[in-house]
Amino acid sequence: MNLRFKAIIALIGTFLLSAGFATSVQASSVTDQPVIAAKAAIAVDARTGQILYQKNANQALPIASVSKLMTIYIVHQQIKQKKLAWDDQVTISPAIAKLSTASGLTNVPLTAGKSYSVRQLVNATLVASANAAALALGQKVAGTPVKFAKLMTQTAKQIGIKDAKFYNASGLTNKLTGGLALANVSGDAENELSASDVALLASKLMKTFPRVTEITKKTASTFYGTAITGHNQLLNDHQIAKGVVVDGLKTGTSDKAGACFVGSATRKHHRIITVVLGSRNKSATDPARFIQTAKLMRYVFTKQHPITLSKGSQIKGVDKATVPDGKQVDVQPVVKKTTWVWAPKNVSKQQVQGKYVHLNQKIAAPAKKGTAAGKTQLTYKQGLPKYLQTEDSEVQLVTNQSIKKANPFILLWRAILRLF
Repeated sequence: MNLRFKAIIALIGTFLLSAGFATSVQASSVTDQPVIAAKAAIAVDARTGQILYQKNANQALPIASVSKLMTIYIVHQQIKQKKLAWDDQVTISPAIAKLSTASGLTNVPLTAGKSYSVRQLVNATLVASANAAALALGQKVAGTPVKFAKLMTQTAKQIGIKDAKFYNASGLTNKLTGGLALANVSGDAENELSASDVALLASKLMKTFPRVTEITKKTASTFYGTAITGHNQLLNDHQIAKGVVVDGLKTGTSDKAGACFVGSATRKHHRIITVVLGSRNKSATDPARFIQTAKLMRYVFTKQHPITLSKGSQIKGVDKATVPDGKQVDVQPVVKKTTWVWAPKNVSKQQVQGKYVHLNQKIAAPAKKGTAAGKTQLTYKQGLPKYLQTEDSEVQLVTNQSIKKANPFILLWRAILRLF
C-alpha cells in the first residue's frame, strides 16, 4: 500500500469519524429533551413567547377547567375597560345555585338570590376551581351562557387563537352544566384548545393581569367562612431545580381531557409557562400531571439559559443603517429595549446574532437618538428559536445616537457624486 493510498484512506476515515461525531452531538441534543407522558405539552417564556419545548402542541384537545383561564382573562379585561369592578355584586340564579352543590364537581356552595363580589368569585374560580363561580362570572359579563360562549370564542380570535371551541365558562361538558346547557349542542361537547393556544392564553393573562399569581399561589383560602383548598401540588415543591418557584396556574380534569395543568414558574426573574394536556388520571390525587410538569420545568431551567441583550446593545450581524441626508451617512442600530433569548447552556452571548434583519431603507435627518431603525430576530448557531406568535420573535432596533442634517452644500456635493 503506497503512501498516497494510505493518505486517502486516512482522510476518508477522518471524514467518517467527524460525521459520526456530528451525528452523535445532534442526537444528544435531541435526547436531552425529556419524554413527557401526556398527549400534548409545551413550555414557553412568559414574556417573549419563545417556545422552549413542545410535543404535539398544535392539536386541539379537551382542556376541562383550564378553560377558566379564559373566563378570568375576559373578566379582567372587563375590569380594565371599567365595564366591571372587583366589588361589583353578582346575584346567583337558581340554576347556578343548584349546580354549585352538584355531586362530583369542584365547587363552593352558592345560594340562589344571594350576591357575591366579583373578587370572591374570581378567587373561588382560581383557587378551588369552582365551576358554578366561573359560570356566575360568565353570566354577569354576558347575560347568558350562549352569549358568554360566543364572547370566549371572539376573545380567542382577538388574541391570536384560531381553532378554539368554547361552550361554557367552566370547562364542564355541556350536559354537566344542567339547566345552563346549550341547546342543539352535544351533551359531550367540551371546550378545546391546543397546548400552544393554552400557553398563548396564559401568557396574555399574565401580561395584562400579573397579580393573578397572588391568587394562584394560594394553597388554601376561605369563601364565606368555608375553607377551600387548591389542587396545585407543585406550590410547595422546592425540589424541581435550585431557585425555581412555582406560583400557578390552573388545573383541569375530565374523562375526555385526562389530567391537565398549566404551570407558572420563575427563576432569577425569568418566568416560564408550561402546559401539560392529557396526562394520566387514575384518581383525584393522581400526581402524574405534576410529575410531568416538574420534569418539563427542570429541563428548561437546567438545560437552557436566557441570554440577555440590554437596551442599547449592539447585535452581531446587524449592519449600519443609511442616513442619506445626515452629517454622517450611516448609524448603528441597537436594541430598543432589553430582551433575551433562551439557548442551550453551551451557547454564549457572543454566539447570539441577528438574522432576517430588516433595516429602514433611509432614515431622514435630523434624527433623534432612539429613532426606529428596523427589526431583526435573534438566533444562534444551533438554530433559529421558535415563538408562539411571529411578532414575538421580532426585536425592534433604534439608532444609537442623534444625527444632524448635513448642510445644503454637502447634500449638493453628494448628489453630484451620485451622478458619476
